[in-house]
Amino acid sequence: MKVALIGTGLIANTHAQALQSLGHELLVCVNRSQERGQAFAQQWNIPQCSTAFQEALSDEIEVVHICTPPALHYEMIKAALLAGKHVVCEKPMCIEPTHAQELAKLAQDRQLIGAVVFNVRFHEASQHAKAKLADPAFGPIRLIHGAYLQEFHALPDAYSWRYQPELAGPMRAVTEIGSHWIDLVRYWTGLEVEAVSAQFEAFDPERKLREGVMHRGGEGELLKVPSEDVAMLSLRFSNGAIGNVVLSEVSHGRGNRLELEISGTQQSLWWNNEHPYQLHVGEKFQGFKTFTYPFGDGFGQTFKASFEAIYRDIELGAISPDHTYASFEDGYRNAAVCMAAMRSSERDGKWVRCE
Repeated sequence: MKVALIGTGLIANTHAQALQSLGHELLVCVNRSQERGQAFAQQWNIPQCSTAFQEALSDEIEVVHICTPPALHYEMIKAALLAGKHVVCEKPMCIEPTHAQELAKLAQDRQLIGAVVFNVRFHEASQHAKAKLADPAFGPIRLIHGAYLQEFHALPDAYSWRYQPELAGPMRAVTEIGSHWIDLVRYWTGLEVEAVSAQFEAFDPERKLREGVMHRGGEGELLKVPSEDVAMLSLRFSNGAIGNVVLSEVSHGRGNRLELEISGTQQSLWWNNEHPYQLHVGEKFQGFKTFTYPFGDGFGQTFKASFEAIYRDIELGAISPDHTYASFEDGYRNAAVCMAAMRSSERDGKWVRCE
């Protein structure tokens, strides 16, 4: 397939590597900086680099990969779909649920594949977790809880688009990492989050910028950063189960820890992506068993597996009934949960339905 890549930041390198390993043809990359875009094009042997988004919508392009900040996704996805292109978009798909819902319908009406890159689904242990939860031996799900912890936004930290609402949107921890956790729960269980009660905290809403790095105090340019460093969400699920999750981007020593534990009436199951090859299943008075998947895929390989699944449907021309990747409908459902969390936080934790 002939592909255009929009955005040439860190995650775009992962896209380029996975696409080329699968034999797809990267024809054009787009970046608002010609210099950075050209360096990326040279690194990945992409014949054309442009600062104009429209260059990615030429007749020869079949699939557009969008690796830009979230607030830019809606307009880009819509333009690509209207141009008849299949779209693979980085998470979160959209900030506004109504935008994501509109795009999901547009893709369906135009018989185009729209996919969101929730790559965590594609760890081998993750696939087995989904199967174990569907086994009647697990029993109906009653409790879901976990966390997603990272350290990268603890101060001091480099000032980037993630702190700019016009690019990142009004949220940070919830959309940047929480969206992965929310998607994984929905994928594993088949349940929907119906309502959220949330608390957000921005620990340092005023910061000082010195030589491109934000600090808690001292000299420098005053910056206002209202988006949340941490969020705590209580959840109600469509089958009556309850749950919660802690989302933190300021947890020292936590490189990238997504953890999820689910309890049914007969068994419990837990996993975290810092130890991605191990899945644990427990039963009352029997302790727990650890299942090891030694040939499971690492971070980069989850993108390759994700793209393999997406491109199978692109070549087929329709979304498979048993597809394993996140569709634009999944992107809409995810956006609805994230927005409900923000609305709840604004209302001092009042329960808000995910609509």
